[in-house]
Amino acid sequence: MKKIIGIALTVIMLTGICVGMSGCGTDDIDISSYADSKIVLSGITDEDITITIADLKALECKTVKTESTSDKIGVVKATGPELDTLLSQYGVSKADFRKVIFEGTDQYDVKLLNDYITEHDIYLAFGIDGEPLDGESAPCRVIIPKSDSAYWIRMVDRINFEK
Repeated sequence: MKKIIGIALTVIMLTGICVGMSGCGTDDIDISSYADSKIVLSGITDEDITITIADLKALECKTVKTESTSDKIGVVKATGPELDTLLSQYGVSKADFRKVIFEGTDQYDVKLLNDYITEHDIYLAFGIDGEPLDGESAPCRVIIPKSDSAYWIRMVDRINFEK
């Protein structure tokens, strides 16, 4: 009997470890309605690079719970890769750029200077609170934990990197 209980406890522990190591649960976020949406990355190389939201989801992702300093949005749990995770695919980091400009399909943009981008974690969220982004935020939303939500630009379809 002790042996059966020991085996059962081992199975339960291993299951817990496997679940804990399964990442941020990105498989649970159904991005199918905007998975093929494109984001243009300009300034990393001589030519523009086009990625999709599915490409973002395939990267190492995190889920971060944060609140903006302006309290306009409240607490959110954002899921997506960090900007540096995306940039590492091209052999660069945030520190390599003087400025990063995030542009949304609504013509809104946010310009962030080097000091700001190197001091903050920046997430390219494809999910909020465990759900896919709604039509007013998709295909991608920038989330910068513990910052003013005015920087949390939505509907991102272009990111310009300036050296």
